[in-house]
Amino acid sequence: MHAHRRALLQRALATAALTVASITALAGVASADHPGHAQECRGYPDYPRVPNPFIKVVAEDNEFDTDCVAAPAEREFRIYLENRDADPHNISIYSADPATDKEAQQLYKGKPIKGPGQEEYAIEPLPPGEYWFQDDKVPDMNGTVHIEEPKKMR
Repeated sequence: MHAHRRALLQRALATAALTVASITALAGVASADHPGHAQECRGYPDYPRVPNPFIKVVAEDNEFDTDCVAAPAEREFRIYLENRDADPHNISIYSADPATDKEAQQLYKGKPIKGPGQEEYAIEPLPPGEYWFQDDKVPDMNGTVHIEEPKKMR
């Protein structure tokens, strides 16, 4: 009887270990694909003749799907915001993080949109440099705007 209990206990422990390993593996895959874990700066399509390059940003589960966008210097560009949440979200651009720099200036204020919905923001040309973007109602939804140096023609 002891051997039978031991075999049942070992089988139960092995099943539990396998279940935990499977859940951990699935959680790892899900977090790697989670929108808030962008790895590189999202740019606009590299078409020099496009008059208004655009960058798509998705708001879902109170997170943006990227924390860095890149745009051309001294050219108008557009940010296409797709809001998949029921709560309204927007994108505003600042000279710096307003939470840490009290002198940060708001350079662009995007209209809040309720989800599911979408909005296209037309951003006036900005000089090269680093800027800050965020959702004004959920400031933890944020990232940097990298305005690239203009490319020189040869």
